[in-house]
Amino acid sequence: MNSPVKILERNRRGYVLILGLLILVIVAMVIYFKFAHGPAYEIGNGESDIEPPWWQWKNIQLRVHRQTVGTVSEFQPQITKPLFVAAKTWQQDKEQGKITVYLLPEGKVKGGWSGAFHINKDIDYQVIMCDFKGLYDPKAVFCDEQGEDPTKLFFIAKGHYMILETNDKTGKVRNIVGDAYARGWVGTDYFVEGELIITPDNKNFLRYIWQGEAIEADPYLLY
Repeated sequence: MNSPVKILERNRRGYVLILGLLILVIVAMVIYFKFAHGPAYEIGNGESDIEPPWWQWKNIQLRVHRQTVGTVSEFQPQITKPLFVAAKTWQQDKEQGKITVYLLPEGKVKGGWSGAFHINKDIDYQVIMCDFKGLYDPKAVFCDEQGEDPTKLFFIAKGHYMILETNDKTGKVRNIVGDAYARGWVGTDYFVEGELIITPDNKNFLRYIWQGEAIEADPYLLY
C-alpha cells in the first residue's frame, strides 16, 4: 500500500507538470499573436503619426452617424463620374506592390492593394488579399509647409489585408493579417497623393506612399 507521503509527493509532481505545461502554452500563444499577426520586421510606432488613420476613421464614422460629414464644395474637385487611380506603392525607396483606388460620384471610395516583393534577402511577401472601402471628408483641410489648401479633397478608406510570408532561408511560410487604411488628397487637377497604411494592432504600422492621376473608370470594372 502506498503511504500518504508518497501519494502527496506524486500529486505535487503532477501539479508541477500541469503548471509547467500551462506556462508553455501561454508563452506559445503570446509568441504566436505577437509574431504571426504582425510584420516580421521592425516597423514604426503609431504614436509618432500626427493623425493615425484609425483615429481619422473613427472620427469620420462618428460624423457619419451624426450626419455631419458635409458635401463637396464648389472649390473642390467635382467627381461627377467614376474615376480611378492605379499607382505603385513605395516603402521608403523600395517599390512594394500596386494600389488601385476608385473615386465614386456618390462620395464613396474603394480599392485594393496587390503585389509580390522582397522584404530582404531572405523574406518574400505576397499580398493574398487587401481590399478597402471608405468615403470623402470635404471638411478636412490640406496643410503643409506652404500653408493651407482648402481646394483639395480628402478621402479615407478601411479594409483588411492578408500577406503570405515566405522565409527562403528556412522554408517557413505563414500568414500575416491586420487592418489596411488608404487615405489621400485629390487636387483640382485630379492628381492624387496618398498613403496606404497596414497595421496589425493600431500601434505598429507600415506606411506606403503613392501618387497618380485620376482618370475615368470603366464602369464594368466597378462591379
